[in-house]
Amino acid sequence: MVDLNVDNISRCYFLNKKKLEREVAFILKKLGLRDARLSIYFATDEEIRRLNRLYRKSDRSTDVLAFSMAEGRCLKGDPRYLGDIAISVDRAKAQAKSFDSTFKKEIYLYIIHGILHLLGHDDENKKSKKKMSKTEGRLLDLLWRKIDS
Repeated sequence: MVDLNVDNISRCYFLNKKKLEREVAFILKKLGLRDARLSIYFATDEEIRRLNRLYRKSDRSTDVLAFSMAEGRCLKGDPRYLGDIAISVDRAKAQAKSFDSTFKKEIYLYIIHGILHLLGHDDENKKSKKKMSKTEGRLLDLLWRKIDS
């Protein structure tokens, strides 16, 4: 069972929590997880920049931030809790236009990217970035086929 907490301060009301929960459960299942908890926070560019500055010491906006419970100080709590993902809705809109994609597809790409980070994947060097990108593409393709059917 997937337990998803969603917080949306972006003032973009495109979300259907139940549908999002099903899609996240599908992604996690494809990654071998059937029982997990996570939070997704849909934010503005300004809020993402604030979080990035606060937690990563980088004073710039970004598309996705992931805060894994597997990293850093160990907190007692639910071992199923993977962590938190913060997504810039503003960035998703801009990137969708830039890459001739759709806003919805960009959002799901960011969710997949965030989940992979929560599970320990990184994109800090060329090799790991290529591997992560390939996994993202595969998962997005599987998810899109599911959504379109």
